[in-house]
Amino acid sequence: MTTGFRIGRLFGIEVRVNPTWFLILFFLTAMLATGFFPSAFPGWSPNSYWAVALVASVLLFVSVLVHEFAHALVARRQGIEVKGVTLFLLGGVASIARDPSSPGREALMAGAGPLASLAIGGSSLALVAFVPLPQLAAAVFLYLAIANIVLAMFNLLPGYPLDGGRILRALLWRVFDDQRRATRGAAWTGVVFGYGFIALGVLQLLGGSGLGGLWLAFIGWFLAQASRQTLAGVDLETRLEGVTAGALAEEPGHWVPPYVTVEHAADTYFAPGEDRCLPVWPQDDERLYDGVVCVDQLQRKPPQAKDLWAVRVRDVMTAADGVVEVTPDTPAAEAARLMSAEGAPAVAVVDGGRLVGIVDRAAIVRRLNVPRRRATGHDESRAAA
Repeated sequence: MTTGFRIGRLFGIEVRVNPTWFLILFFLTAMLATGFFPSAFPGWSPNSYWAVALVASVLLFVSVLVHEFAHALVARRQGIEVKGVTLFLLGGVASIARDPSSPGREALMAGAGPLASLAIGGSSLALVAFVPLPQLAAAVFLYLAIANIVLAMFNLLPGYPLDGGRILRALLWRVFDDQRRATRGAAWTGVVFGYGFIALGVLQLLGGSGLGGLWLAFIGWFLAQASRQTLAGVDLETRLEGVTAGALAEEPGHWVPPYVTVEHAADTYFAPGEDRCLPVWPQDDERLYDGVVCVDQLQRKPPQAKDLWAVRVRDVMTAADGVVEVTPDTPAAEAARLMSAEGAPAVAVVDGGRLVGIVDRAAIVRRLNVPRRRATGHDESRAAA
C-alpha cells in the first residue's frame, strides 16, 4: 500500500495521507487563488480568494476520499479485504487484497468511484442552481461540481489502471474468458493513453499554456508507467505459473539474534551466503520468529539513533506482526503481488506452525532465470522430498 501518515479509520478502513498530498494541496490552492476564482468571480479581496481556494481544495480531496471509499466499500461487500485508502499526489488509491472474482464484480467495483464523483458533482451543481447561497459558498460548490464531473470523466477513460481501464478489462475478460489476457489488453490501452497525454501536454507547453501542459504531461507519464508496471506484473505471473511459494522457499541459512548490532549481523550472517532476508530469533516460545531483517535494512539508521554501530537488529527489522505470511501452496505470483502491494521486501512461508523459509525478490529473480524444464524438475524433486 502507498505509505503515508495515518489520520484515522472510517468505516473500519484505515485512511492515510502521503507526504506528496501536501505538495498538490499547495499547488492546487495557489492555482485556484490566482487563476480560477479571480477569473470567475472578479472583485474579491486577496484574502477571500486564498480562503475560498483552500476550502475548495480540501473539499475536493474529501470528494476524492469518497470516490476511493466507494471502490473500497464495494470491494468489502464482495468479501475482498481492504488494506486502506491513501491520498497522494494524483488523488487517491484504495488498496485491496486481491482482484474481484468475476468480470461483473470487477466492473461494479470500478464503476463505483466515478458514480460517486458524478453524484457529488451533480449535487453541487444543483445547490448552485437552485439554492440561494452566499457568493463565496456558491463559488466553492461551483468548483466542486466542475472538478468532480471532470474527475469522473477522466477516470472513465479506457486506460488501465484508471477506472475506465478496469471496466475495459472486465469487458475483455467477459469476451475472452481470460483475465490475464484482458489485463494485458487494458494495460496496453493505458500505455497508449499515457503517451497521448504526454504528447498533448508537450503541445500545450509549446503553445504557451505553461503549468497546464506540464501537469498533463506528468499525468500521462504516470499513467504510462503504471500501465507498464501492470504489463510487467502480467509477464511475471505468466513466467511463475505453476510455481508455488513453497518451491521458492529454502530453509534459512541463519537465524539472526535480535540484540546484535547491524554491523555484526551484516558481517556474520549475510556475508557467507546468498540470503537477502533472514528470520530473527524469537524472544519467547509463543512466536515462530521475532521478525525478518533484510540486507537493505541493515544500512538504515533509525531517526533516534546517533551512530549506526550502536543500532541493533531489533531496531531495523520488520516485526513479526508486520510480516506478510503465506502457505507453501500459495502461488509464487500471488506472493510477489503481496510483496508489491504491501511494499514488503519479503514474505514468510509458514506451514502448520513452522517457518519453512523466506521468499524475497531475489529468490523470485533467481527462479525466473532458471530454464523452465530444469525448474519443473527441481519442483518435483522438492515435492517428492
